[in-house]
Amino acid sequence: TLPYSGPPAPPSPAARPHRRKMSWDSYINNLISSGHVQKAAIYGLDGSKWAASEGFEVSKDEFDAMKAGFSDTKNLTMSGMRVAQTKFFFLSGSDEILRGKKETTGVHVAKTEQAIIIGYYDQGSTVNSCATQVDSMAEHLKKSGY
Repeated sequence: TLPYSGPPAPPSPAARPHRRKMSWDSYINNLISSGHVQKAAIYGLDGSKWAASEGFEVSKDEFDAMKAGFSDTKNLTMSGMRVAQTKFFFLSGSDEILRGKKETTGVHVAKTEQAIIIGYYDQGSTVNSCATQVDSMAEHLKKSGY
């Protein structure tokens, strides 16, 4: 597979990115076109949806639990991760990464200064391949001030 080349630079942080949905859709398309992420979403740290794959909706409770998990993984360890109405076994986490798995599917979640990127993979991919794509995008956004 080719390394993540990244989509065009995001709009400036002052441009209120969550109101510029079309520009963020290209980030979702880029993740999915890699073949290693089947569904994806990008949310602002305030919980606003910047972009998401069709039908891949994260509830406020799911978002709040993930966001809290970056600071303390205790609840995720005890109760698992819920993403888009699916419960995943919580594998591991840090202040920038969360990982969950359910049978042959899973999620890899990365946090930047202003956003949370959620990548979902199924049996057509692997946790490492999905993680590479999501983490590369997170690094790209961090370097762009997000």
